Amino acid sequence: MQTGFVRKYTLLLLLTVLGYFLEVCVMPYIKVFGVSPNLLYVVIGIVTVAYGKLRAFWVGLVYGLLMQIMLPSVTYLNLALYSLTTLFCSFAFADKPLKTLEYERVINRERKELPAWVRTVLCTVLNTFIYEVVQITYIYLGGSPLTVSHFLRGLTDVILTGLLCLFLQFPVRRLLFGRHRNQPVLRPAPVVFSKS
Repeated sequence: MQTGFVRKYTLLLLLTVLGYFLEVCVMPYIKVFGVSPNLLYVVIGIVTVAYGKLRAFWVGLVYGLLMQIMLPSVTYLNLALYSLTTLFCSFAFADKPLKTLEYERVINRERKELPAWVRTVLCTVLNTFIYEVVQITYIYLGGSPLTVSHFLRGLTDVILTGLLCLFLQFPVRRLLFGRHRNQPVLRPAPVVFSKS
């Protein structure tokens, strides 16, 4: 139990650090149509679904802080964006806790969840979309005229980041969980007959 806990959080730390260094050192050289995908949001999407809301928020906060130090063009913009978009998107896409699943099963309010890989891509795409919308808004509020190229670059970033997530998440999740993710089996709720 203790070994699994240490391994899980060591891998989370390595994933966070490696994601940042690859974003800063490698991703600027990987461009399609002059746009580089956002590897940080790919890592955040994977962490959101694999580790849950709280860990995803901390990873987003760390990335926001590091990006704010690296790119301090607008005060606190990156710090707020990475942490807040991560928190916002995690409510929709993170795995539900086992207590919540058990409670919903008992009260017969079970809902089908999308597969983890779909939620990971959707989380990444939504995070990137919100980031691009805020960036374009800041360009507009700064007095620069918006052109079609601003919107095309933003859309290209969303698409490229989603595709990068689609390809990277499978090896990363395999590394995190091994061949098969061990999910506890939930027993069906007991049937209670009332005497009438």
